[in-house]
Amino acid sequence: MVNRKTDYQGRNLMRNPSKDKMLDEADDPRFQLTSLERHLVSKKLIDLSTLRLHQRRAFERGVKVEDEILESGVVDEMEILAFKAEALNIEIVNLEEIRIEPEIATLITQEYALEHGVFAFEKKDRELSVAMIDPKDIKVREELRVMTGLVITPFLSTRSAVEHKVFEYANHFRKKVIDELLETVGDAGVKLTRELGLEIGSIKEIKDQAPVVKAVNLLILQALQLRASDIHVMPMPDEVRIKFRVDGVLQEMQPLPVDYKESIVSRIKIMCELDISEKRLPQDGSFRITIEGQEIDFRVVVSPTVHGEKAVLRVLDRSTVILDMKHLGIERDIIDKYRHNIEKPHGIIIMTGPTGCGKTTTLYSAMKLLNFREKNITTVENPIEYHMNEITQIQVHPEIGLTFAHCLRSILRQDPDIILIGEIRDIETAQIAIRASQTGHLVFATLHTNDAAGAVTRLLDIGVEPFLLASSLRCVLSQRLVRRICPQCKKEYIPDDSYLKAFDVVLPDDVTSLAYGTGCVHCFDKGYSGRIAICELLEVNEEIRAGIMERANSQIIKRLAIKNGMIPIKQDGLKKVYKQITTLEEVFAQVSEDE
Repeated sequence: MVNRKTDYQGRNLMRNPSKDKMLDEADDPRFQLTSLERHLVSKKLIDLSTLRLHQRRAFERGVKVEDEILESGVVDEMEILAFKAEALNIEIVNLEEIRIEPEIATLITQEYALEHGVFAFEKKDRELSVAMIDPKDIKVREELRVMTGLVITPFLSTRSAVEHKVFEYANHFRKKVIDELLETVGDAGVKLTRELGLEIGSIKEIKDQAPVVKAVNLLILQALQLRASDIHVMPMPDEVRIKFRVDGVLQEMQPLPVDYKESIVSRIKIMCELDISEKRLPQDGSFRITIEGQEIDFRVVVSPTVHGEKAVLRVLDRSTVILDMKHLGIERDIIDKYRHNIEKPHGIIIMTGPTGCGKTTTLYSAMKLLNFREKNITTVENPIEYHMNEITQIQVHPEIGLTFAHCLRSILRQDPDIILIGEIRDIETAQIAIRASQTGHLVFATLHTNDAAGAVTRLLDIGVEPFLLASSLRCVLSQRLVRRICPQCKKEYIPDDSYLKAFDVVLPDDVTSLAYGTGCVHCFDKGYSGRIAICELLEVNEEIRAGIMERANSQIIKRLAIKNGMIPIKQDGLKKVYKQITTLEEVFAQVSEDE
C-alpha cells in the first residue's frame, strides 16, 4: 500500500514504504507540472531543467513554485498574470501605474489586506475596485463587502505587488488608527495607556503623574503618525525640545514646558523598568506597545547632560517593513548576483554601510531566501530587530560576558549551516567568522565602512590575515538609504544646465525630465515619503583575491571591482533619479564625490 501525503500546493507526495525514499522526478507528484508550468514551458518562457530547479527550491523553502519563479525573475510577472487572467476571465491591475488615494486604500485594514492578499485602489459611487491574489475567493469578497459596505469588483494582481502597496501605505493605515485614538485622548491618559496595550510590567501609578502619562502617550502617537524612526527628548534651560527623525532627517516638534524636564524622563524610565533615582549614569531599556494587534518595540537610552537627562527612543516598527530585496529598491541584476553568492555552501558575505542604512533589513531579506527547512540558521545580534520562524536567534549581553565571540564559539559546536553576525568589531570575532566560513559554513556579517571596497581594507586593518580573507570572502554589498519622492505630489520638470552642472551630471539620451515632490498633506509638506536603498555589490574574483594578498588599498580594490562589473553606488543612485524615484539632492547627500 502506498502512503499519501499532500504538500503546500495540495499535490500528493508518494513515498516507497519499503525504502522510504522519494520517487524519481518523472514519477514524483511534487514535480508534475501544473497548467501554469506547462504553459511557461510550452511558450519557451522557461526550460524544463530550470523549472525543475525552481520546483526543488520551492519545496525546500516551503513556498509555491509560482512564487519561487517570480522571486528569481526568470519569468516576467506579467506573463504569469496574463495566463491566470485568461483562465479566470478577469482583468489585471498594475498597482504601480495607479495613483491611489489613501482614503480608499485604508477602507480595508492593513492586517486583513496582508492576511488575504487584497488592496483597494479605486472607488466609484458604491463600487470598490480591489486587487486580489485570488479573485475567485468568494468568502473574502463577501467579507470585504460587509467590511466596507460597498460592492466589490475584483482585479487580479500578484502577492508581491499587493504586499508592496500595503507597506507603501503603511503610514496611512497607522495614521487612521492613531487619528481615532487621538480623538479619545482628552484627559483620559490612563485610558489611552490601556488602549495602546503598553506591556511595561508592574507600574506604581502615582496621582500627579497623569499629565506626564498623557504627554508621553501623545509623544509616541505623534511619532508613529509621522513614521519617525527615533524620538529625541532634549532638556534645555527653558524648555524640553522634542525632535523626530523621519526618513533619516531630524525634525523639530513643538517643545514641552520646562516643568516636564524631569518628570517626562522619569515616566519613560518607569515604562522601561529603569532606576528613576539614578541620574548620573547612562541607562538602557525597552518597552512595547500594541496597536490594532501590531507590536511596536521601543529601545531607550537615557544619558545625563549639563541641563538634565536626555532620552532617545528608537522605534522598531516591524509592521512597516517588508523583507523583500526587490521592494527595498535593490536592482534585479544586483539581487541575482547576490543570490548566486549566498546560495554557495560556504564562505563569508559582508554587508556594509553607515548606522541606520538598512543593513539588518537587507540581511534578513536574504535570510528569507535561505530559510530552508533543511538548514540550521543561527544569528548573533545586538539587538534582535526581526523575529523569524525556523531561525535560532541569540541576543548578546556584553555586560555578563556574552559577547559576539563567545556566542560564535558556542554556535560552532551546534552544527550550524548558516551564521549571521550582527557586527564584526574586533579581531577575535573576525577570526572566528573567517574560520567558520572555511569549515563548511556560510557566514553573513556587517561592518561600518563607507563603501564595499572599504570592507576589505577594514578587515585587513583589524588583523585578518590576507590569505584567509582572500580564500573566504565571496562578496560585499554596500548600501545607503535615500528618500523617495512622495507619489501623491510628484511633479516632473526639465532641469536646466546650471543645475546639472552643479552636480556634475549629464542626463542620458533617453532621459528628458526629472521629478521632485511639491509637498502635500500626505508627506507632511516634505516632498518625500519613505526611503529606498541604493547599493553596490563587490564580487570577489581572482584579480581581487590577488589584490587582497598584496594588501592593496581600497581605491585599487574598487577599480578592480568596477573592472569586474560592479556598478558604483553613486551610479545606482543616479539610475533611481532618472527613473524619478528620488532626487539628485538626496543621492549626493548620501554619497560622497569619490564614491
